[in-house]
Amino acid sequence: MRIVIDSDAGTVQLSEAGGTAEYPLFSPEAFRVVSRQSLTLGWNLGHWSTFSWMGRQLLQFPDDVLRLAELFWRLRPDVILETGVYDGGSTLLFAALCRLAGTGRVISIESEIRPGVREAVQQWGGGVVTLVEGDSASPEAAAIARQAIRPGERVCVFLDSDHTARHVAAELCQYGSLVTSGCYLIVADSSIPELAHTPNGEPHWSSDNPEVAVETFLSGHPEFLRERPSAHFHAGTDFTELSYFPNTWLRRI
Repeated sequence: MRIVIDSDAGTVQLSEAGGTAEYPLFSPEAFRVVSRQSLTLGWNLGHWSTFSWMGRQLLQFPDDVLRLAELFWRLRPDVILETGVYDGGSTLLFAALCRLAGTGRVISIESEIRPGVREAVQQWGGGVVTLVEGDSASPEAAAIARQAIRPGERVCVFLDSDHTARHVAAELCQYGSLVTSGCYLIVADSSIPELAHTPNGEPHWSSDNPEVAVETFLSGHPEFLRERPSAHFHAGTDFTELSYFPNTWLRRI
């Protein structure tokens, strides 16, 4: 693939195996081409790792963080269940949203809770976070999470731990049924095939990634639809490309 940005001529030219296309520089088509490359370059340089919430590393692209916050603020679920805690940034973000909304709590599952994370969550989590230490794909961890959810509660699930197809498939099997009607099952980092060729990527990501698991899951679960939440405010252009998981927002119908 070859991309030529000509700011003097006001064009973006994309050459691929199928041919060459040219777009006006300030068009939605040019934005999609350039933004995907920007995300790939930024990921390889670690741009996504520079953000935090309440002093804890977040490990998310800002657009994804705000879209998640918009969704949870709109739905105000009783439970946000996340897999993958790492430094606790996303856990504290979800807890803050629950406190601001005056409802909801967070169940967070991590294979090994790092030093200082539990203390930070206890200090700043506002008493709305349940931490579960264990493999999120295991029946044991899933059972603990299920026991913490009361009958009739509305549940959203955010999967962001091990991104291999096998692990994500196991998580989908364990937690997909917990998602309630109208709520979302969101699978993070499904765009890693686009990062496989980068210096910090892994070649096997091309075939071993969350999207593989999502495709299989959807084929057997018609109760879920791919449906990225629409923006609250529209600028006339689709900015879906500004995401590391643009197409794995699954709504239960």
